[in-house]
Amino acid sequence: MEYVYAVYREKSFSAAARKLFISQPALSAAVKKVEKELGMPLFDRSALPIQLTTAGKAYIKAVQQILTIQKI
Repeated sequence: MEYVYAVYREKSFSAAARKLFISQPALSAAVKKVEKELGMPLFDRSALPIQLTTAGKAYIKAVQQILTIQKI
């Protein structure tokens, strides 16, 4: 969840990896694992900067709700 959210916020796998202090290939693999588990892509990697897919938008909305709940 944290990795997907970081990519969303940074609009870049490379920038998110730097913020998370992990390698870009490790971040990409982690996000692909989430996408595989969900059975659909979360990011449109053909767009620059990367964009969320419809599923990605729903995923990020859920993450934001979880983060809001955690702050309570």
